[in-house]
Amino acid sequence: METLAHDIAEAPTPRAWFWEFLRHELAPYPGRAMTVARIVLAVTLVMIICNTFRIPFAFVGGIYALVISRESPRATLSSSGRLLLLAAAGVAYILVSVQFVASVPLLHFLWIIGTLFLAFYALTVVTNYGAFVALALVIGIALTIWDRHVPAETNVEDTLWLALAALIGVVVTSGVELAFRPAQPGNDVVLPLADRLGAVYSVLICYAERRSLDRASEERVIRLGALGTSTLRRVLRRSDYSPQYRAQMSAVVALVGTLVDLTTALTQLSFESVNMDQEHLRSLAAAVAISAPI
Repeated sequence: METLAHDIAEAPTPRAWFWEFLRHELAPYPGRAMTVARIVLAVTLVMIICNTFRIPFAFVGGIYALVISRESPRATLSSSGRLLLLAAAGVAYILVSVQFVASVPLLHFLWIIGTLFLAFYALTVVTNYGAFVALALVIGIALTIWDRHVPAETNVEDTLWLALAALIGVVVTSGVELAFRPAQPGNDVVLPLADRLGAVYSVLICYAERRSLDRASEERVIRLGALGTSTLRRVLRRSDYSPQYRAQMSAVVALVGTLVDLTTALTQLSFESVNMDQEHLRSLAAAVAISAPI
C-alpha cells in the first residue's frame, strides 16, 4: 500500500503529461520525414490546382490528401482507390435520392435525418475509419448544399464541384505516391521489418552486455510494438506478389511482430541477468542481427 501511495503521489501533472505526450508523438523515426514530405507536397499541389482554376470546396481535396496518405506508398495507393469509390458512391447517393424529396419540405427533412442516421450507424460498424471520414465528409457537405433555397441546377453543379475537388485530392496524392514509390519491389515490406529487427537488437544487446537500456531504444521498440503489423499484413494481402512470397512474408511478419511484442514487454520488467541469460541474449541478438537484412 505504501508503494501504491508513493506511485500515486509521484503521478505527473496534467501539463507535464501533455508535454511528454507531445514529445513522444512528435519524436522522429525512420521514414517519418519522407512521409511528412509526401503529405505536405500532396496537400500543397492540391491547393495550388484548386486555387488556380478556382475550383470550389478546395478544402475537401486537402482533407482527402491527408486522409489518404499512409506510411507506405503502396498502402496509400490502395487507400486512394477505395476512398475515390466511396466519394463517388456518396455523390451518387445524394443526386439520386434528393430528386424524390427536394420538392417536399417534410420529406426533405426526413431525408436529412435518415441520411445522418445511416452515416452514424456506419461509424459503429465499419473498421476503416479513414474511408468512413471520406464518405461522411462528402455526404455532410452535400446535405448543406441541398438545404439552400436556390435552383436545383445550382445545387447539382455545386455537388459535382464537390466531387471534382475530392477527385483532384485523390489523383494528386496518388501521383505523389507513385513518384516516391520505392524502385525495388518489396521495400515497403522489407524495410519496416528491418527497422523492427533493428529495434529489437538494440534492446537485446543492452541486456546481454548488462548495460542500462537507453531511453531512445526503449521508446523505439515500444512505438513499434504499439504500431503493430496490420499495415504490413494489409500491404501483403493487397499486393501483386506471388502467393508463395505472400505466404512466406506473412509468416515473417507474424514472427517479427511477436518478437517486438516480447521485447516491448521485456523493457517493462526489472531483473538481474545471470551468465546463462547473457549467453542466450547474445545468441538471440546475433540471430536478429543476421536476420535484419532478410
